[in-house]
Amino acid sequence: MENIFLTTDNQLKEVKDKATIFSLLSGAKENDSDVFVWRLIGGQKHLGRMKVESFRKSDSVLCLVLVDENLGLVKEIVGNLGHVDLYIPDCAMLLRCDLKSTDRGQRYYVKIPPLVVQLERRKSLRLVPTDEDPVTVSITKSVKKMGGGFQQFKKPCVDISVGGFSIYVSKLELKHFQIGDEISSGEIIFQTRKLLIAAQVCSIIEIAPDDFNKNPYKIWRVNFRFSSHNQLSMRQLEKYIFEKINQDLHVITKT
Repeated sequence: MENIFLTTDNQLKEVKDKATIFSLLSGAKENDSDVFVWRLIGGQKHLGRMKVESFRKSDSVLCLVLVDENLGLVKEIVGNLGHVDLYIPDCAMLLRCDLKSTDRGQRYYVKIPPLVVQLERRKSLRLVPTDEDPVTVSITKSVKKMGGGFQQFKKPCVDISVGGFSIYVSKLELKHFQIGDEISSGEIIFQTRKLLIAAQVCSIIEIAPDDFNKNPYKIWRVNFRFSSHNQLSMRQLEKYIFEKINQDLHVITKT
């Protein structure tokens, strides 16, 4: 059986302790967490949404139930494979499970593996957008140093997760941002979607020009954490981030 993953932008750790794995799955069940079943087909990631219905510690069997709108999609993703790849965003856990049986295409019974991987030091996967798949943030904030009033900033995201996002600002723009600043009106824009968000500046980092960032002048990275968001919006963002993290996924071991 193949166990997955390491990523370049997201450090993952192996979890082999059975009690810890069961605890993570128990939390996913109690919180009614989304479970994404996924598969790379033709270089594109396809996802279906499921829920944890139950699991048995005695024989390490996990029962997943389909969400109505994903009936056909999940069947297509699983296909004739003898395993399913799962991602549980709420605990940032990825696992590959042997498929044991299905119940009329409504429930999937899978074997809980002896090893899973979990995101290390962060609570959610982080995406670094590209020019081909940009993510833009549009925020309106009060500007005290311009005689009051508001100013709109529209910037490409440096990186983004369901916890927050980062943007670069110039020296001229920096004077409008301070740690603790609240953004009550903003939008995250990706593909054809616009998600309404509120956020707070949590840190500001000075970045000197170098060969990597190719900036001729010093810039500043402003990091925001989401302070208010719609659960459905975050679910859409979470799904988009996971869909776009394709090239970072690698099989790291075989057992």
